[in-house]
Amino acid sequence: MLWACIALPALSLDVALRTQPDPARPVALIDGPATCRSLLAVNAAAARLGLRAGQKLTLARAIHADFSALPFDAVATARWQQWLAAWAYRFSHQVSVAWPHSIVLEVGHSLQLMGGWPAFEARLRDELGQLQFQHRIGLAPSPRAAHLLAWLKDGVQAHTPAQQQALLARVPVRRAGLPGQAGERLHRLGL
Repeated sequence: MLWACIALPALSLDVALRTQPDPARPVALIDGPATCRSLLAVNAAAARLGLRAGQKLTLARAIHADFSALPFDAVATARWQQWLAAWAYRFSHQVSVAWPHSIVLEVGHSLQLMGGWPAFEARLRDELGQLQFQHRIGLAPSPRAAHLLAWLKDGVQAHTPAQQQALLARVPVRRAGLPGQAGERLHRLGL
C-alpha cells in the first residue's frame, strides 16, 4: 500500500477567508478570552503589515489598526476537514481524518488509473489550489509516515519501505510526531 497525506497547515484561516468579500484584505484569525485575544494565523496581506501568529490582538491593533479580526471557528474547521475527506473519496476508497488538519488516503491502488504519482500529485495540488486550500503533500508506505513527512516538508516521497526508513531515520526526535512531550523528553535524554 502507498499512502498520501494532504496536510492543511492553514485550514482554519482558509475556512475563515471563505467568508470574506475581499481576499486581498489583511485578515487575522483570533482566539482566546475577550480580555486577552491572540492572533492564531494571518493571511499574506496581514503578514506584510507586520502582524504575526502569537501576537496579542492589542499589539496587532497598535501595529496596524485596519485589518479584519475573525474569530476561530473549530466547528467550521472540522466541517471543512470532513468535506475535504469526502472530496478525497473521489481518488481512493480508504480516506482518514485521524489527525487534525490532515487528510490521509491510500493511493497505491489508484496510481495506474491516475497516470502515476507525479500526475496524481499534480491533480491533487491543482484541485486543492482551485478550492483555495493551502496544502502540503507527503507520500509513504504507511499512513503515519505519510502524515509526518507531509508536515515536515512539502513534496517528500517514499515509495518503498526502505526509502521510508531512510527518510524517517533523519527526522529529529523532537519533530517525530510523538505523543505529548515524548519527543522533547527523548531529545533531552540524548536520543
